[in-house]
Order: sequence, then structure tokens, then C-alpha cells
Amino acid sequence: MGARGGVQYGARRTLEVTPLGGRCTEGVSTMRSLGSLGLILVLVGGGALGSACAGAHEGVDGAGAAPWGRGAHEGHGALVEGERVTAGQRRSGAASSEVSGAVGTRMPTPARARGAVAVAVNQGCEGCHEGEARAWRASLHHRANTEPAYQRAFALEPLPFCRGCHAPEGVPTEEAPEAVGKLGVGCVTCHVTGDAPGMLARGARLAELPVLAAPWRGASAPPAAPHGVVRDARFGGAEACAGCHEFAFPTAPGRRLSELMQSTISEHRASASAGQSCAGCHMPEGPDGRRRHAFVGSRDEGFVRSAVQVSARRVSATGVEVTLSPANSGHAFPTGDLFRRLSVSAEALGPDEMVLGGAERFLARHFELRAGQSGRRLVSDDRVHGTPVVVALDVGDAGVGREIGWQVTYQRVAHPNGVEARAASVEGEVRVASGRLAP
Repeated sequence: MGARGGVQYGARRTLEVTPLGGRCTEGVSTMRSLGSLGLILVLVGGGALGSACAGAHEGVDGAGAAPWGRGAHEGHGALVEGERVTAGQRRSGAASSEVSGAVGTRMPTPARARGAVAVAVNQGCEGCHEGEARAWRASLHHRANTEPAYQRAFALEPLPFCRGCHAPEGVPTEEAPEAVGKLGVGCVTCHVTGDAPGMLARGARLAELPVLAAPWRGASAPPAAPHGVVRDARFGGAEACAGCHEFAFPTAPGRRLSELMQSTISEHRASASAGQSCAGCHMPEGPDGRRRHAFVGSRDEGFVRSAVQVSARRVSATGVEVTLSPANSGHAFPTGDLFRRLSVSAEALGPDEMVLGGAERFLARHFELRAGQSGRRLVSDDRVHGTPVVVALDVGDAGVGREIGWQVTYQRVAHPNGVEARAASVEGEVRVASGRLAP
């Protein structure tokens, strides 16, 4: 039985929807099965919401429900597992108010637009959680809006859509004030998600805000906190990351896998690691049992290399086979940005390392622009998923009787620069594996 965001799929479980915005009426309006997930949603609310939710989660290419993050749950509350509990319930031994799976809990979402007051509240987080704050300040989450590669890409396509995730506490249609832009994805962006409309704008203190956390796993009671704590199983799973790590193209909000600009959450759901959280790899626990907030990822060379196992063999005088097998990756490799790719290459080497012949292939999601339509459409995907990928390369007659060098490189493409893959601008890369094969 697989798991996603703490909700077990394959058995019947009941979820509740918080009625918000006048869109719901009392009573159970509808029940709908979501394809192969075998999940029954009991929607507590009106018919309009029932059909909207069901439509948003139609099957995706026969592989399950559509992404649960960005867009689908903005503006009408989140799906929450479990029973209703009140904010006044306390956990024994904790000074703070702790609730578990409270109805209305909201997972992190883009475009919070809470401005300078979010920066001020974030400083309160940093003051108490010094270790976590130190790691976060060195992370790409903190540099989401200021990282040079992003800034160069944004200069080419300055879309509010991009600001929603990279400067989530700013107003997407406006340039964020300096302090808000420098905050990037802050503590408050992920942990303070259930504040009532205008609460931060009214200068609410951190002590007045519900702080979202994963379920406590310690043998003793959780440590005391000077604020309320809402513990939700989804925050310990992929749901915590879905809002900014899976979405459609901004001008073509399709819900099929072939129409997604990023599909990391769906890839994770289909992987052998579906029962593990994103945090298990990207926020490993330290000796003290706390999650590390460095958010290790594609800039960490050792982490990138650990994603696959690579081997190569010579199959003829001029031919090489390079095999990439999945290893430490809970999703396709590479994932994320639509231009991330692997370069697999081989070269016939002559005197003084002179390259006499070669071949190269790129493993990626391959998109095409659709005439008269917005966005791109996926036409093929040869990345490393759950099974080994074998890449055959032929260096030509120059390889006869000569040594052949081979290499696998993870590349962060800044811009494709047309349809020819080799013409792309690469802003960074990591050599995953390399070697030489004798004649």
C-alpha cells in the first residue's frame, strides 16, 4: 500500500473539507472515487465545491490523481485527515497549544503576499531556532529570489508566476521590496500557513499564530513552545512541498502529466520511495533528531552523484553502452526545472588526449511548442525513473584500436537557445561519473 502526504491510499479513509468563502452549504454533497488511488473523498460542503474538487483531481494519464498543490487548493481550504479538534486542546507536558490534524490546516502555498510583516515574524523564528535558521540562511530556499541563475532567467521571462514561488511573501505582480525579496522562502512561508486573512497585516505576534509542524515522533512529550503548534501528517510528507514543486505552465494550466512544467510530486508518487517523505532525503535528521534545514539538492555534488549508479562497457570497436541505474532518488533523475538534463557522452582519444571522434545524448523531458497554443507539451521522457536506462553511443571509425573515454554529467540549463540541444546555455554542471575503456 502506497502513502502520500501521510494519507494511506488503497484503503478507505475519510477526509474533510473546510467550508470557506461562502462556497459550501451544510451536509455531505458528493462522493467521488479518484481513479487508481482508491480514495473516497467525503466532501463536507456544497455541490459547487464538490464538482470543483473532483474535476481538479481527475486521473492523470491513467496514473492517479492530479497534483494536489498549487492552484487546486488555493482559496477554499485544504483537505485534512482525521477528526475535528479544537485549538484549545493541549498535549500533556507541552506549554504550547498543540493540535493534530485540525480541520482547515493549510499546506505551504506560493504567493502569500504578506510583505514586511512576514519578514518581522520570520526574525522571531530565527531568534529561537538558531541552528535551523543558520542552515536555512545558507540554503537555496533562502536565496530563491536572489540566486544569480534565477535572476538571469527571470530577466528573460519576468513573469508574476515565477515570483509566486521565488518571492512568496511579496506581491507577484510587483517587484518585492528588498527585505521581502531577500527573505526568499522563509520559515513563515512553510510553517505559518494557517493565519487568518489579514492577521499578519494587523501586526500579529508570533505567539498568536498557529505554527505548522510534522507529527512528533519522540518518546517523550514535545518541547514547550511559546506559540500554538499544529501537527499535521501531510506536513511530514510530499504535501508540504507540492505547492512549489509541481505545477503546470503558467499560460496553459493543464492537469495531465504531459502538460506539467514540473512533475516532481507525481514522479515521487510513482516511485519505489512513495512511502518516504521528501524531507527524508532533502532534510535528513541530525544527531539531535531534528531535521536539517539546508535543503540539500542539485548544488550538492555528492548528493547529485548518489542519485544513480553508473557503469560502462565497450560493445564493439567503436561502440559503448553506458547504464544508469536508480539509486538514492525518490523521483525521476533529473527532476524539477524543465531544462535539467543528463549529458551522456563518449570520445575516441588520440595522442595527447586529442578527441578524434565522439557521440553525445541528452536524457531529459523533451518538450515541443504547440502551434497556436500556450505552453509546451511533453513528447518524450528518457530520464532515469524506476528502471535502468542503457545509452548506446558510437564514436565512429576513430575509435578503432583507441581508448574511449566516457562521461555522465548533470546539467542545469539556463536557456535552450533553440531546438538544437548542444546549443543550450549551461549555467552549472556536476560530473556524475566518468571512465576509460581500453581498445
